[in-house]
Amino acid sequence: MRQTLDALDRRLLAALQRDNLQTADRLAEQVGRSPSAIARRVRRLRASGAIAADVAILSDRAAGQPLSAIVHIQLERHAPQEGDRLRRRLAASPNVQLLLDIAGTFDILLLVAARDMGAYNDFADAMLAEHPAVRRFETSFVKKRVKATLAYPLEESPSE
Repeated sequence: MRQTLDALDRRLLAALQRDNLQTADRLAEQVGRSPSAIARRVRRLRASGAIAADVAILSDRAAGQPLSAIVHIQLERHAPQEGDRLRRRLAASPNVQLLLDIAGTFDILLLVAARDMGAYNDFADAMLAEHPAVRRFETSFVKKRVKATLAYPLEESPSE
C-alpha cells in the first residue's frame, strides 16, 4: 500500500535518516513546527510503517573489521521452488546484510559480512556451492567502503 507523504513528512524523514536520535525539539527547529506536533507526526510515521526500523549502524571497527563480499548468484531455471528455499535460507543468515532479486545475467545479489576469508569460504560452501538452485556464483571483495547508506533521497515535489 503506497502511503501519501506530504512535504513535512518528507523533511522529517530526511532528517531522521541523517540522525534518528534527534529530539522532537531539535526536529521542530529544523522544520518550523512545535515539538508536540513533530512528536505526533513521528509517532504516526512509525505506526504507518513509513519508518520501518530504528537501528544502530556499527562502524567497521566496532564490528571487528569484517570482510565484505558482493555475491552475484545465477539460479537454475528449472528449480523455482529451490530458488525460493535458497532465498529464505539466505535471508535467515546473519552473514547476509543485503539480499536483492535483480535483473540481468544474475538473479540474486548479496552483500555478505564475514569475520575473514575462511569464514566467507565456510559461508559460500555451506550456503551456495552445493545448493541445487545455484547454477553459479561470483564473488567480489570490498577493498574500501567509500559510502554506505540505506537512506532514500526524499526530494520535495515541484508543486510543494
